[in-house]
Amino acid sequence: DKGKSIYLDIDGAMSYAIVWLNGKLVGGWPYGYNSFRLDLTPYLKYGVDNQLAIRLDNPPNSSRWYPGAGIYRNIWLTKAAPVHVAHWGTFVYTPEVSAASAKVDLAIQLENHSNISQNINAVTEIFLLDKNLEKTGRPVAAYPNKNVHLPAQQKVTISSSATVRQPLLWQPLPAPQQHLYTAVTRLYLNGKLADEYETRFGIRTVKFDALKGVLVNGKLLRIQGVNQHHDLGALGGAFNTRAAERQLEMLKEMGCNAIRLAHNPPAPELLDLTDRMGFLVIDEIFDCWERGKTPLDFHLIFPDWHEPDLRAFIRRDRNHPSVVAWSFGNEVGEQYTAEAGAALAGQLHNMV
Repeated sequence: DKGKSIYLDIDGAMSYAIVWLNGKLVGGWPYGYNSFRLDLTPYLKYGVDNQLAIRLDNPPNSSRWYPGAGIYRNIWLTKAAPVHVAHWGTFVYTPEVSAASAKVDLAIQLENHSNISQNINAVTEIFLLDKNLEKTGRPVAAYPNKNVHLPAQQKVTISSSATVRQPLLWQPLPAPQQHLYTAVTRLYLNGKLADEYETRFGIRTVKFDALKGVLVNGKLLRIQGVNQHHDLGALGGAFNTRAAERQLEMLKEMGCNAIRLAHNPPAPELLDLTDRMGFLVIDEIFDCWERGKTPLDFHLIFPDWHEPDLRAFIRRDRNHPSVVAWSFGNEVGEQYTAEAGAALAGQLHNMV
C-alpha cells in the first residue's frame, strides 16, 4: 500500500472525536452525528504494526435525548491511488425530466495527492440498477470523456451532461418499485485504471407548489409523515441496518411515506434504505444554533463548526433521491430574536 492515499472514514462517533496514529495527532470532529474523513497517509509506518487511537467524550447534558456514545456507526479504512475522486466528490442533478428523456448533469471533484502534475482521462457511464442494486446489462448513457490536467497537490472539478432515454423514475410510496441508477466514474492514468467511483442516484422531479402542494414527477402526493430520531429504541444508539429497515417496514404498513430525521444527520445506511423503499426525507442537521437548549449541547461549538458541519452534511447526502428538503434548525431559540435570528438563518440558507 505504500504510495497510496490511506483514509479513515468515520460515519459517526459520539462525540468530540480525536484521532491519533502512532502517537501523532491526526485530527478530529466534535459533532457526533456527522460523518468525516481523516488522512492517515503522513502518519503511517510500513512493514510494522500501526496503532490507531480514538478518544471520545460524551458529556452529560449534551442533548435533549439519548444520543448514544462511543463508536456507534461504521468506520472504514479507505485506500486510493494518489489521483482519485474526492470524498463525496460527485454531484448528480436532473434538471430536465420527461417520459422520453432525462438530462443528468454530473460534477466530479478530482484530487492529486502526488508531487507531480498528472494528465487524467475521466470516463463515466450510467447503469440501471435492479432491486438488488446490481447493474443491469450495458450502460444506458455515457458522458463525454474528459482529459484533465491535474496539478500536483491540487483539486479540479469537472462537469458534464448525459441523456438517459426513456428513464425509469424514482417514485415515492405507495409506488411498488423505486428505480435507481449508478454513475460509474473511472480515472485512467497513462492508459491504466487509477480509480473507480460509483454514485448511486435516482431520476425524479420534486416541486413544492403553494396552491397545489407537493408534486413528485408531476403528480400530487399527499404527505403522510413522521419525525424519527436516530436511536433504535431498546437496541440503543448503535446503528443496525436490519433494525432500521424493520422500523421503515412498520412505518410503510401504517401508510407513512415521509420522514423528518430529527434532529441530526442519520447513519448513511438509513438514506440508502429510504432510497430503496420510497420514503421522502427531510434531512435535518441541528437542534440548536447559538442559543443552547441544554448546558453542553451544540451551541458551545456552533460558531466554529456550523459551516464545516453543514457543508459535510450536504455533500454526503445530496445525491439521495429520497432527500427532498434540507432542515438546518429545529425550534431554535433564534426564532425569537427577530432580525438577528433571520440574519443567521440567511447565512445557513446561503450555504445550502
